[in-house]
Amino acid sequence: MDDNYFLQSNYLEAKPQRWRLTLPTPFTWGTYRVWQRNRDAFLRRWKTELWPPFVETIMTLLAFGFGIGVYIQGQVEGMSYLQFIAPGLIMSSVLFTATFECMFGTYIRMKIEKMFDATLATPITLEEVVSGEITWAATRATFTGSCVLLVLAPLNLLPNWWVVLLPLLGLITGFMMASLAIIVTSLVPSINAFNYFITLGVVPMQLFSDVFFSVSQIPENLRWLVYFSPLYPATRLARAIFVGQMGPELLGYLLWISLLSLVFYSLALRLMRHRLIK
Repeated sequence: MDDNYFLQSNYLEAKPQRWRLTLPTPFTWGTYRVWQRNRDAFLRRWKTELWPPFVETIMTLLAFGFGIGVYIQGQVEGMSYLQFIAPGLIMSSVLFTATFECMFGTYIRMKIEKMFDATLATPITLEEVVSGEITWAATRATFTGSCVLLVLAPLNLLPNWWVVLLPLLGLITGFMMASLAIIVTSLVPSINAFNYFITLGVVPMQLFSDVFFSVSQIPENLRWLVYFSPLYPATRLARAIFVGQMGPELLGYLLWISLLSLVFYSLALRLMRHRLIK
């Protein structure tokens, strides 16, 4: 995508003043234009972008559910192992999609394609560019999580209709993880530095956030570390929705996810501005 993309397209229509908000928000006209640009770029590559979520889910289910799962006797938290990992796989796919989109995708658009430079030469603000990146990553993560649901449906692994709420949870979780990824992107000196966050952040979040095994298996003196994982409350909430255990304690998980989303989003705006406008 060349630097003049926005200058040559209708994405640069002058934004009516009434759309401008005095406070940073992910929902503005300029944000939508950035989101729309990323969506169109995704759709142009649909032949290579649409099928991986389905294949990855099938392979993971074969490896863990039908592979390792046969060696697990009895139930895990009152359900089969395959049912236990199913909601975790949804949130795990949201984690990786949102994180990678706002790390590698955003970095490439910012440093290599120079899309940020071209966009900031228009009425679109830096906050709107960053918000557009985050909301697009959250949207794409929701799509990926929904693909996992579609794979689970014919396997008779969707126990109730509460699962229709999981894409909404995926959207909120995707926004949280995308905001965190933008923070990382604003700090790394080069694209290779993402390996540190992937190895020390993303992979541990997937492994120790109640996705593949219950945190009750972790020694009590180390269990508190799990609670620092942003993915943990999302996985717990997803599993409760999955099995239809809609209790008042779930509100705490939702509030914690919302708080983390707000904090990460605010930091992402501040740090990205510091990186681009020095």
